[in-house]
Amino acid sequence: MYELTPKQAQKIVNKMMKDIPYNINIMDKTGIIIGSGNKKRIGTLHHGAVAAIKQKKIVPIEKDEEFVKKGINLPIEWNDDILGVVGISGEIKETSPFGKLVKSTVLLLIEQSIASEKENRRKNIKHDFFNLLIDPTTIYTKDITDQALFYDVHLNKPSQLVYIEFPKNVNKSIVNNYPFFQPYQNTLCVVVQEPNNIKELQEQLAKYQDVFISISKINDKIADGFLQTKLALKVLKGLFFHQKVIFYADCEFIADLSYSLRKIKKTAPQSDLLETNDELIKTLQAYLNCNMNMNETASQLIVHRNTLNYRLNRIHKITGKDPKNILDLLELIFMLINRIK
Repeated sequence: MYELTPKQAQKIVNKMMKDIPYNINIMDKTGIIIGSGNKKRIGTLHHGAVAAIKQKKIVPIEKDEEFVKKGINLPIEWNDDILGVVGISGEIKETSPFGKLVKSTVLLLIEQSIASEKENRRKNIKHDFFNLLIDPTTIYTKDITDQALFYDVHLNKPSQLVYIEFPKNVNKSIVNNYPFFQPYQNTLCVVVQEPNNIKELQEQLAKYQDVFISISKINDKIADGFLQTKLALKVLKGLFFHQKVIFYADCEFIADLSYSLRKIKKTAPQSDLLETNDELIKTLQAYLNCNMNMNETASQLIVHRNTLNYRLNRIHKITGKDPKNILDLLELIFMLINRIK
């Protein structure tokens, strides 16, 4: 059975009293005031509410008494249960028209709250199930396989994952035709099990210039694909500043090596050395993207070659690694990747 909370009750009271010139009380199913325009009355027993609950009908109070004020008390009924009572203090003739309005508002808000709770439960169940799928130790039992079918995911078929990171709000409409999950607040993970759908999905996502996209290889387990997309995304965001899409297959070696180094804490302590300087990060990214060609890098950054040389020297000074030395540059690559959380 649904229960009104003091927080909900007070929120309703505060909202309704902006438009209604009478004090409003909301009582729980035992008659205790849990929301009121008169804060001193919260937590006290309202005898008019108790009568309304017992009689299951509107109870008017004609005059002020020791424990109640004159006014009208209307039981809040939901699915044949009484959840509480709405009370409006004042002359009966004046408060009666407002009583039904407040009661209707309370019922509407309860309905919205119940719907919201159901939706949150549905999301949580889906989120928990996806966490189960991306756990590499999960064994695909019959129960798990059957539950996956509810989300249109066939665990007996290979799959390719597409991981999408949005700058702010997630836009689920762009993947509505595919099975998808929401691993984190601003992300979606699409499960693609028909090879032709990858190209189709890519074309749809190409319209959105502000999202990062990483695509796994075809795997037998969802967990493998998810890890691949996460590793590829770190490479994408670490090494490129114009590119928005990456395939794990195109960066597998560097992605896996970076992951291994991170796990044994190599380069991790140094990965934040450049974090506070976006200009130097972009300079190093451009230098890598242009295959260490100084003229091309300067042109891409729209700076003089001498300015580029100055920035590369600053990187050397800050990190202790010279971008012009191939072995040092390799370490700088891992610093760029592993600075991405």
